[in-house]
Parts: sequence; C-alpha cells; structure tokens
Amino acid sequence: MKWTPQMVVITGTVAYVIVSVFVVLGAVDPMNTFVYEWLQPLPDRVFAYVTELGSAQVIVGLSILGLLFWYWRGDGIEAWRLALVGIGTLLFTQVLKLVYGIDRPLIDASLDATTYSFPSGHASGSLALYGLTAYVLYRKKQSKVVIFILLCLVLAVSLSRVILNVHYFSDVLGGWLVALTMIALSEWIIRRKTI
Repeated sequence: MKWTPQMVVITGTVAYVIVSVFVVLGAVDPMNTFVYEWLQPLPDRVFAYVTELGSAQVIVGLSILGLLFWYWRGDGIEAWRLALVGIGTLLFTQVLKLVYGIDRPLIDASLDATTYSFPSGHASGSLALYGLTAYVLYRKKQSKVVIFILLCLVLAVSLSRVILNVHYFSDVLGGWLVALTMIALSEWIIRRKTI
C-alpha cells in the first residue's frame, strides 16, 4: 500500500488523539518511566546544548533562513512551506499545551521548560523544521548524509527533553505526531495546487 499525504494526515490525527487520551488517563506512565530510565546513562550536560537546537528562537530563525535559502534556489513553494510549517507547528503546539494543561516533570527556565508539558514543542518544532528539510532533500534526491544528519538531529533534540527530565516521552510522541501531520498536510495542499 502506498501512503498518500491524505492518509498520513488522517493517521497522524487519529494517532495523536489516541496518544492524548492515554496521556489524559495516565496510562502512559509505565512507558514514560521505562524510556526515562533507559536514557538516563546519557550525559545530560551534552544534551543541555543539543536541546537548544529545538528552541523556539532557533526554529523560527532557521525557518526564516530556510525561506531565504529556498528562494535563493528559486523554489518559492518550498521557501514558504518551510517557514509556515516550522513556525505554524510551534504555534499550534502552544495552543495544544493550553488545551491539555498537563504539568511537566520539571520546570526549568534555562531549558525553555516553563509552559505545559503535552505535546513537546521541541519535538514538534525540530521535526517540522529538520524533518521537513530532510523530506524535501530526499524528494529532490540530495545528499543522503545530510538527510541522515537532519533525522539524527530530530531524534537527539526530541530525546534531549526526556534526558533532561523536562518532558515525558509521551510528550515527545505527541509532538512528533503534530509535526508529522502538519508536514503531510502541507504536502497534500501543495499536490492539490500543482495538479
């Protein structure tokens, strides 16, 4: 079966709703504890720097730089898509945080951890920016090494939130699903306009 953007939007939305129900019911606690304990041997001092690559300031700044880069390459569609998906995902994630109002495991202003917990803005923002960039480069048959690095960056930034104990792993899953759905929605819109 070949996945279409529409199928990813629907599947991502349904998966997000399921995860959020489990989060609200507290049924994700065993998973969160398991992942947190599994990641604890990793050096949190290193990940305190890695996590900054998913901060709102970095995501917005790089989204704007990406917009300029794609314009310079002559691709206005990808230019605007990167900016809108990157910044739009961050804003939508903040709205969802207010809707759920779930507390974090730890509040730490130095780690951009002062808002509610679910879903993770660092996870959604990093996938929206770095993941979308990797997807576009893959589609354009660009460097596989750069694509791999971008995907590793998404993983490192997202898991840094768990390692630093400012998010639960379920928050990261929620953030990934938000970003994945936004990327797929943007692909769906672009394909409809270019048909």
